[in-house]
Amino acid sequence: MPFFVSRQSYWGVDPNETYVVEIAGGGSDYCNPDALCAKYPGEMREYEDPREAVKVALEIAKLWKKAAPKLKISVACGYTGGYTMPFEPSSRVVLVKWANKLYGAMPKCDMCSELLPENHYTDEFGENKFCSERCAERNAEAQARFNQEEQEADDGEDS
Repeated sequence: MPFFVSRQSYWGVDPNETYVVEIAGGGSDYCNPDALCAKYPGEMREYEDPREAVKVALEIAKLWKKAAPKLKISVACGYTGGYTMPFEPSSRVVLVKWANKLYGAMPKCDMCSELLPENHYTDEFGENKFCSERCAERNAEAQARFNQEEQEADDGEDS
């Protein structure tokens, strides 16, 4: 699931407390509708790794606070489900813990341990999952070497 990072000016809330760097689960289709135009590096982009999304969001908040010191700016993450809803602000510690825990639970490539993309590769039996065609090929090559070594060991025992 991608995470979309944007700056938001939430509607209908106290105008002194509505500025948020938002991390929306589900990608750009699931961010709130009051996103501001991209101004800082990494803004208005999707991230597969929640740790990277949090890191970028925290950096954007820091730059935004420096540029507009009178604004109360927070960072928040959530999932709109395709609707409109402001997210509750979180602290740096909470966001980092959340991202690390989520990352640990996300499916990884059986060859290189990178995050699996939505359209990933599998081996011929569908048992192993790979992030790229190259990782799938490396796994097949390693399996072929293992099978050859096993066959040679069996042949040596038969003589």
